[in-house]
Amino acid sequence: MITEDGIEVQILKVIDNTSAVTEAQTAIEAGVQIIVARGLQAALIEKNTNIPVVEMPMTTQELGLMILKAKRQLKKVHPQIAIVGFKNMFTDMEHLEELFDFDLSLYFLDELEDTRTNINKAIADGADLIIGGVKANQVAFEIGFPCLFVETKEDSIRDALGIACRMGEALDMEHRSNAQLETILDTSFNGIIKINAYKEVVAVNHMIENLLGKSGEELIGFPVDKVMPGIDVEGIDRMFDGSSEMYNHTFWINQQLVMLIGAPIQYDGSYSGAILTCHKVHGPERQETEHRQDSQINGYPARRDFQDFLRGNEDIVRCISLARRYAMSMSPVLIYGETGSEKELIAESIHNNSVQKGSPFLNINCSTLSPQEQLETIFGIGIPDEKRGRRKSAIETAQYGTLLLQEIDCLCPEAQYLLYTAIYHRTFWVNGSMVKRAVAVRVIVTASRELSSAVAEGRLREDLYYLIQPLNLRLPSLREYPEEIRKLTDLYLERFNSAYTSRITVSEEGKKAMEEYPWEGNLLQLERFCERLVLTANRKRLDEGYIRKLLLDTYPQMKRGAVQESRVVVSHPEALRIMELMEACGGNRVQVAGQLGISTTTLWRRMKKYGIGNRYGI
Repeated sequence: MITEDGIEVQILKVIDNTSAVTEAQTAIEAGVQIIVARGLQAALIEKNTNIPVVEMPMTTQELGLMILKAKRQLKKVHPQIAIVGFKNMFTDMEHLEELFDFDLSLYFLDELEDTRTNINKAIADGADLIIGGVKANQVAFEIGFPCLFVETKEDSIRDALGIACRMGEALDMEHRSNAQLETILDTSFNGIIKINAYKEVVAVNHMIENLLGKSGEELIGFPVDKVMPGIDVEGIDRMFDGSSEMYNHTFWINQQLVMLIGAPIQYDGSYSGAILTCHKVHGPERQETEHRQDSQINGYPARRDFQDFLRGNEDIVRCISLARRYAMSMSPVLIYGETGSEKELIAESIHNNSVQKGSPFLNINCSTLSPQEQLETIFGIGIPDEKRGRRKSAIETAQYGTLLLQEIDCLCPEAQYLLYTAIYHRTFWVNGSMVKRAVAVRVIVTASRELSSAVAEGRLREDLYYLIQPLNLRLPSLREYPEEIRKLTDLYLERFNSAYTSRITVSEEGKKAMEEYPWEGNLLQLERFCERLVLTANRKRLDEGYIRKLLLDTYPQMKRGAVQESRVVVSHPEALRIMELMEACGGNRVQVAGQLGISTTTLWRRMKKYGIGNRYGI
């Protein structure tokens, strides 16, 4: 068949089972790329080597011929025939019993030594004849039991050789592709990593080796997140499951900010891996003298990063993903968020994931400064002459770093114009003098409310709005995800219990009450309230009534009337109704209960529940 079909076979050899692995290793050393074998020999070679093995199982037609031969030998109309051998020697045997009118029993081997045991079991089960390999026939012959040796015909051999030929062609194509990939890898000016579907490194180029300071042998075969700590593995998962077409991520490697762009390798409808391209991100060039002065600049230390976020809801995840991309740009970023919603944290994270990392980070709240103080602090305009030499503006101090301006809508008109000019034209007047200087500062601004309303009211310049609005982030409030209030409460209680050597817990009803509270101060308010709980609790387990009362006492709301302000110590509608009736009825609980249509006992329980019982001596 080899000669007839013109197949190139390097080695053709009959071997013994015990030497199968040794013979295979010798063939591999001789340059063989594919081995064709069957049965135990195929299994041993496949288990102990890395070479592709094509097996030669019997075809259904060959099995049918064996069954007819067995029936003629037994001279029995409906015999029971047992097959004893390795599973990889046989193909699909479905419907054989119906076609050839016999009963079939299968006894597949895990080890060759199991042959005698399985033959004895087959005989005990009522087999009339055994079909098997060399070992099975030896054992059956010893005990004088009818047996037939599995005969491989042309069909199974030709099928196996055809598969081997096609596999060889595929290997040749893969070698050519790998050669092309190696050429691309070695000539690329960017770092390139190829990973498989298990996110393991398959190939790297010299740029990646230089960036990581390791050779390819030290990188290939390892999970990509172990090779490149800080990589966004979840983003790769989203690319593989089809929810994201591309992968885009920035992070630091050995003091170098890099941008990683990935595209999946798709074949036959599934993803077999991805190509990740690594680009170095460079910041503005610094003068040598300015670089040496970095250590002398006193900026606000930006120590936090994205992993410091305590919340993980879908809006936060989306914000972090966008923030990582914004970090690659020098354009201004606008952060919307209520008080205590981690605006400073995400600003610091952007700074620490950009080329500005390690440079000054200044944080200025515009709402705390008068118009003159804004001009003086941010731009140096109005600094007295005697202080001008030793005092710098925020724009100068933050050079090559980040300037965070909180409550941007509180900037005075002149400061708005100067900020627009500094961002758009990248220049500013040094301390209000006639000297112009280039601006290499990333500006991040925050706002508590939509800036479009400030533009409509004339409080914010339109040109500044259109300049800062595009790269915006919107941090969700805590009340939008009440399920996170419970998780954060447990976290803060654990922290303060440890700090103050306490063991304060909150009941299930108490936690529900905290989930219902609006938390307008968000994480800041919740954290401080949990500290108050631990510091002032007079019992170890705090119930709903205690929580509600402490919330009302700690955060009284103000209801403004025409004449005077009055404290509103509750926010629940039913609690407000009870208090109004108690005032109207002079504290008579029987009358209040009657108007509410409930018993005085139920009224007492509800007043305790809402924490308003103490007000009326309950």
